[in-house]
Amino acid sequence: MVIVQHYAHSAKHYAEAPFPGRFFALPDRCPHPDCRAAGALIRWGTYERGARTSLQVYRIRVQRIRCKACGRTHSLLPDFLHPHRHYVMSLLQCVVSLYLLAGLGINRLMERLIGQGPVRSTVREWIASFAYGAGELLFDLLLRSLTRVEPLGELPDTPPPAHLHRVPSRAKRRRLERAHRFWQLAEHLYAQAKVRLPRLHFTIDQLLSFVLHWLQREGVPPRLFWSVRLTTTPTGPF
Repeated sequence: MVIVQHYAHSAKHYAEAPFPGRFFALPDRCPHPDCRAAGALIRWGTYERGARTSLQVYRIRVQRIRCKACGRTHSLLPDFLHPHRHYVMSLLQCVVSLYLLAGLGINRLMERLIGQGPVRSTVREWIASFAYGAGELLFDLLLRSLTRVEPLGELPDTPPPAHLHRVPSRAKRRRLERAHRFWQLAEHLYAQAKVRLPRLHFTIDQLLSFVLHWLQREGVPPRLFWSVRLTTTPTGPF
C-alpha cells in the first residue's frame, strides 16, 4: 500500500471524477522492503472500497499495482483515507482534535458531530488508538525526525487540556498527554517542511494526511490509529 496525494484531498471529488487513480504516478521502486526493485511496477486493475464521511458513504475505486520483479501487489491509496479505517481522515482528525486540543469530553464531543457520524464506542476507540499510535509507537520517531531537521530548535510543549489529567489509568493518561504533544510536534514538522518545500499544500484539516506521507518517507507503516486489541499491532515504538 502506497499513500498518494490527491489534489482535492476529498472523497467527494475523487468519487465524482472519472477515476483519478489512473493518473497517480507509479512509485519509482517497489514498496516492499525485501524487493525495492526500480522501474518494475505496472498497473494491475482496481478494487472498490467505501469512504465514509459524517453525511455520506462514497464508493471509490483504488488503483492496484504489481511488481514484475517480486510479483507482489500494492495499492495507491489517496491520502484522504486511512489504510484501515472506513471513515475519511478529515473526520478522524476532527474527532481527535476536539478531544486532545479543544479539551472536549466525550459527551460534548458527540454533540458536535453532525449527520450519521460515528457512534460513541467508535469515537472512544479512535481516541484510544490514536493515543497508542502517536503517544506510544510514533512519538520518539517524530522527535528524532525533528532533531534531524532542526537540531538546535526549540520544540513546542503546550500543556494538555485539564480533562486529560482526570483519566484514571496512569498508562492511558501518559499516552494521551504524549499524543497531545505529538500533535504539536507534527504541526511544527509541517511548518519546517513548508519552509523547505514552498509548494507543499495541506490545509489545516489535512494535518494527519501530511503525517501519513511523513511516516511513509520514514519507512514505517503509514498508519496513525493502531488498535491495541489486534495481535498485529506493534508492542514497541518505531
